[in-house]
Parts: sequence; C-alpha cells; structure tokens
Amino acid sequence: MTIAWSVKRLAATIAGLAIIAAACGGGGGSSAEPTAPPPTATAPPTAPEPRGEPAPTLEFQTFAGDTVSLAAYVGKPIVLNFWASWCPSCVAEMSAAFRPVERELGDEITFIGMNIQDDRVLADALLVETGVEWISAEDPAGDLYIELGGIAMPFTVYIAADGSVVDKHNGPLTEGQLRQQITEAFG
Repeated sequence: MTIAWSVKRLAATIAGLAIIAAACGGGGGSSAEPTAPPPTATAPPTAPEPRGEPAPTLEFQTFAGDTVSLAAYVGKPIVLNFWASWCPSCVAEMSAAFRPVERELGDEITFIGMNIQDDRVLADALLVETGVEWISAEDPAGDLYIELGGIAMPFTVYIAADGSVVDKHNGPLTEGQLRQQITEAFG
C-alpha cells in the first residue's frame, strides 16, 4: 500500500464522516434519526502507479532503418537485451535463452535486441546464425546502455507496459532464468 493511496483513503474516510455528521444534525446532540441514509464518499479510481523509473527517452535506430525510442513500444511489456557479436556470453544467450522464449512469448511481449558498439556486418551475421527474430536496433556509442545502468554484457532490462523500468539483469541468462525474470517482472 503506498503512502499516496493511504492519504487518499484517509481523506475519503474523513469526508464520509463529515457527511454523516451533517446528515445527523451536526453532532449537536439531536436524537432525531436521519430520514434518508447518508451518502457515502469514495475515492475516485486512479491509474496504477509505475513500479519503477520511466524508461529513457533517447532515440535509437532499428536495423530496419526506423528512428524510435522505447516510448514507441509502450502498451506492451518490453524485454530489452543489450548484446554484441564480440561477446561470447551474448552469443550463447541469444540462441539458448532468447530464441525459444521469444518464439513462445513474442505475441505478448516486445523483445528488442540492442546491439552495442559492434560492427554491423558481424551483428547481422550473428542474427542469422542465432535465429532470434526480435526487433534489432543499434546503440553504437552505448548511450542507452549507460543511461539504463548497464555494467556487464549481456545486459537485460524489463520495462512494464506503462513504460517503467521494473527490473535489470547484468550478465548472461539461461532460458529458465529468463522465463523466471519475465514472470517476476510482468506477472
């Protein structure tokens, strides 16, 4: 329960008690019963609060040539994986973990493979070799990687449908670990 929700609930309760007191004669000792039940005050529904910090707004280019930001994919959870052809752990993770999970959950989750500080020809060849079908994009200078707090490769970031960063993982993942982290991040 958040403090903001608790304060809203307390305010609604106080407002409800004030309405009841007014309907009962203001608490002046009157023994007269109200003729109609007092109206109840309820807090208006609010949107769920983001669980983490908003995702960065930096733009990047997809391998298809589109310039976008992570905001372009809001509305569906995102698994963002930073990888490079020069990273042996990235290569192993792409085939063993991301390919099977992406094929199974790709309709429910947007998978983005963010190539970082790499040769584009080598990156394209690795995509063919591993068979991943995620949205491929480039972070040539590592700006998005740095802004998200990456400290190791590969680096995976979980972004909720509302655009908030809910979890991060530095280092390689097995298929089981990836599935578990997706469940924990997105429910």
